[in-house]
Amino acid sequence: MIITTKKISISLLSIILLTCLGFLLGKYSRSEKPEKSVVQSEVTAPKLVERPWGKLGTENSKKKSLFVDEEATKLGAIRGQRTLQFSSREAMDDFLRRASGKIRIMDRIDGLNALRIGFDDSNLLTGLLDGTEQMGMIYPAYTPDPTGGGTVQANAVPLGRNLPAWLGLDAFDPALGKGIKIAILDTGVVPHPAYGDVKNYILTQAPENFADWNGHGTAAASLIIGNSSTVPGAAPGAELTSWRVASDDGVSDSWTIAKAIYEAVDAGNQIISLSMGSYGDSKVLYDAVQYASTNGAVIVASSGNDGRTQAAYPANYSGVIASTAVDAQNNHLLFSNHATNENGLSAPGWKVASAWPNNQVAQFSGTSASAPIISGTLAAVMSHHNVTAVQAYNIMLNYANETGTLGYDPQTGAGAPNLGRVFNSTVPNISDSAVASQVITPPTKDSPASVQVNIQNQGTVALTNVPVTIATPSGQYTRIVQTLAPNQVKSFDIPLSNAPFEQGQTVSITTSISTADHQAANNQRTTSWLPVDP
Repeated sequence: MIITTKKISISLLSIILLTCLGFLLGKYSRSEKPEKSVVQSEVTAPKLVERPWGKLGTENSKKKSLFVDEEATKLGAIRGQRTLQFSSREAMDDFLRRASGKIRIMDRIDGLNALRIGFDDSNLLTGLLDGTEQMGMIYPAYTPDPTGGGTVQANAVPLGRNLPAWLGLDAFDPALGKGIKIAILDTGVVPHPAYGDVKNYILTQAPENFADWNGHGTAAASLIIGNSSTVPGAAPGAELTSWRVASDDGVSDSWTIAKAIYEAVDAGNQIISLSMGSYGDSKVLYDAVQYASTNGAVIVASSGNDGRTQAAYPANYSGVIASTAVDAQNNHLLFSNHATNENGLSAPGWKVASAWPNNQVAQFSGTSASAPIISGTLAAVMSHHNVTAVQAYNIMLNYANETGTLGYDPQTGAGAPNLGRVFNSTVPNISDSAVASQVITPPTKDSPASVQVNIQNQGTVALTNVPVTIATPSGQYTRIVQTLAPNQVKSFDIPLSNAPFEQGQTVSITTSISTADHQAANNQRTTSWLPVDP
């Protein structure tokens, strides 16, 4: 279980394959950040991906027998398969003797005393059980599918190759993450000039030619260990190992993910990055997550791209860091599922420069991008501060940039990690007030329209008498933040006229801080609300 110190809250992308002209180390300045402006409303937008993905029922469509597994069909699980978990190795061995030649033993995880079995006769299976076993379903899992109804606001700001700047770094540092072992569970990782070669453990059959591999895992891996100015990663110095758990259709299942988690923990990985999930709650997967937690490994998993208020599993499990997606200015992306386990963090998920098979570069989108960015950031904090993964997570929380509404909110979690703030936390007298976020709430039958403006002290010295100006269609408001301790957030709720919303007009709010400080770029933010298209 991850212990937090504050109240906390795949999906591939409009792939635009670019020709990779070279991979050179380079500098990144904070001036590269785009102007802060976002549209909140759920405006109809193009789909986020241009290629087919795994469909629900892919595994079930392969079943040729006449056996009908109504229970699995009703739950959306894989038909004719179950997990069995036993109280001891002896109990599992006894079952294996009874079941020999009668059902299919498809796989096993000895450390969890668990079997994956296949059967064509449920009565025969029932007759082999003695009642002490725990039987569970195996659920399909997918790299998040952006075509599942997800849209993105019209002017979401792409991240591009500006990950170091987004992380608050003045320069790219290839040593970040050095000495930290990270496992990535995905479609596998192919060699690429952005990072070299990565060892793959193959749990799902792969084509012989790397060029034929699904690029999802390659893109996600590059956001951790990318070591070039074209594809920068958050922890280029980390040691990354890949478990190929998904097919080239982006399809996996809860058992295969659980097995990979167990193997990755036993291999000594401190962080496990997972950009896929399932909406079925599997006990074997849950137990694998608990095994990781017990052994000090932290799992970061994408929440999903279906715009749901519940994260997919394993992101929905307590103790897993659920990644939600924001644009380059930390504004919630409409397709991102919520982080519902109160361990959530947000990171960019819109057009992020990433590696792609055949030495190409892609613009990667979705919570599939945000998960590896958070994983790499966690590794960078671990190596820089020489702390455990759990300790690094709590440090990241302490110095996270406020996002969304005040405090933890399911859309953006506990905020966005900022390595610059973490690394500068012991540097005295950094004065940095920021318009961290603002959220417009349209009127309802029970309440008038309003905007919440959040001012955060992102420096290391207490601030006094910070002047804040909030320009709205209803008029201009001036507020003074009398005192603001380091990391503290002051929130203002400003009333708005209902009329522009009711008339279908665009509503824009601009908040400014008229004080020169360490980071001028975060002293102003414009947010716009647009009516939903009929």
